[in-house]
Amino acid sequence: MAMTLKNKMFIPNAGIDFSNAPDGKIVLWPRDPFASARLLRSALRLKRFGVLIVDSGLRPLRRGTSGVAIGWAGFEGIKDLRGSEDLFGKKMKYSQVSLADNLASAGELVMGSSDASVPFVIARDVDVRFTTKKFSAKDYWMPAKKCLFGGSFPARFLR
Repeated sequence: MAMTLKNKMFIPNAGIDFSNAPDGKIVLWPRDPFASARLLRSALRLKRFGVLIVDSGLRPLRRGTSGVAIGWAGFEGIKDLRGSEDLFGKKMKYSQVSLADNLASAGELVMGSSDASVPFVIARDVDVRFTTKKFSAKDYWMPAKKCLFGGSFPARFLR
């Protein structure tokens, strides 16, 4: 399995998936998942509505896949808690919650894997901030040098 940096994400096999594809075919990510999410959202013409493009992903040293957001539109995908206080009044220095990834994982529970054939999920009453801002991979990416796992990456990713 080859690890690749694609759309600012460190993933196996460049996101190429042979599962859930007919023999001789493969499944690829959209060229620009954020643009795809914006296009789908604009076609639906709803105001307080977000679109999330999801794939299954792996975490280092953990068994099992979970949903991972590869693009979104219509809502803030990252909730920045830096500067807020924890339960004991200490300032949060690093915490940013990936709402997009958390929603992707929750959606994956409903959509399933393997032969489930559930193409989308509707999530209601989720505490997100709706917006018309145009997001891109840069909005959730951090340089490898700042990443907790940065020392695990090949040198070419640390530039």
